[in-house]
Formats: sequence, C-alpha cells, structure tokens
Amino acid sequence: MGLFRKKKIERPKSPLGLSLYQYDNILGKDLKKIMDRMNTGKRLNEARAGAIIENAIEKFDDILRELSKDQLKVDYRSDKIRYKIIDMINKLKNALREAKNNSFKPSANEKAVVFNRMQEIEKIRSVIKNKMRDIESDYI
Repeated sequence: MGLFRKKKIERPKSPLGLSLYQYDNILGKDLKKIMDRMNTGKRLNEARAGAIIENAIEKFDDILRELSKDQLKVDYRSDKIRYKIIDMINKLKNALREAKNNSFKPSANEKAVVFNRMQEIEKIRSVIKNKMRDIESDYI
C-alpha cells in the first residue's frame, strides 16, 4: 500500500526555493478559499477575509525582505529569478488589496481585470518554474 502515499515535500535549502515554497504555502493554505469564493461570486465575511488577506500580505512582505539585495547575494541567473519572484508577489499583493478595497464584490468588468491579473501571475510562476529547473534548484 506504499504506492499511494503522499510524497513528503521537505523545506528547500536554497533561499529562492524556500521563498517559492513559502509563497506556494501562503497561496495554497491561506488564500485558496478566499480566491475561490471571489471567483465564483459567493459571499465572503469581509472582516474575516480582510484579516486573512492582511496576514498574507505581511507574510509576503517577510518573503520580500528575505529576497532583498542586502539579505541575499546570488549569481546572475538567480538574480533574474529573484526579480521575477518579487514582481509576482507585488502583483498578487496589489490584486488582493484592490479586492479588499472593493469589499470583495467586484463588478463584471473588475472580475475580468482580476482574472487577467491572476492569469498573468500564473504565467510568471510557470516562467519561474522553468528557470528554477535550469539552475537545478531543490524546489521548483
């Protein structure tokens, strides 16, 4: 019965891999339910969702501090990945803040804009995934 066990993912040792691991955890654990409800148009508890988003934004800020040039010295290829990660996180933070400012009730026009932003963020994530493979990172 060992065939169907979940693969255990260890914390990556590289700083870029660790930051992506943290990003994926925040996105998957903290924000998944909120983002799914926003996409389907279901009602959200504004106070609770706002608190979760603020907490996630603080975690993203911690990741950005760890990725700063003062904290992390890396080679040229890794530096390009760092800038992509920073860009991706900042775009997601801006989209979350905008959703919070609109009380999580976007109009049809705003939904299209948010959807396009999320697709753009997913494209950036796939580019980062390919670049992380190129540098043979321990987390993709």
